[in-house]
Amino acid sequence: MLATKRETRKQAAARRAANYAVQAEIVATGRCPVCGAAIRRNLSLAGWWQCSQYGAEGFRADNSKPACHWQTFTSD
Repeated sequence: MLATKRETRKQAAARRAANYAVQAEIVATGRCPVCGAAIRRNLSLAGWWQCSQYGAEGFRADNSKPACHWQTFTSD
């Protein structure tokens, strides 16, 4: 059973690392993969990135464009 838990943890860690690598590539482009708008860092939590069109009117970069839901976390 202990070996199974270890293997499960190793597999989970590998999945997280792969996911962080993909998200880091997206962040490096500086563009939202959903709508193409710029992305910005949300300083509330370390590593939190959001599309600049995320949120309600008044919080988006351009209120004349539709809202976007994309956000991610990186390991930074």
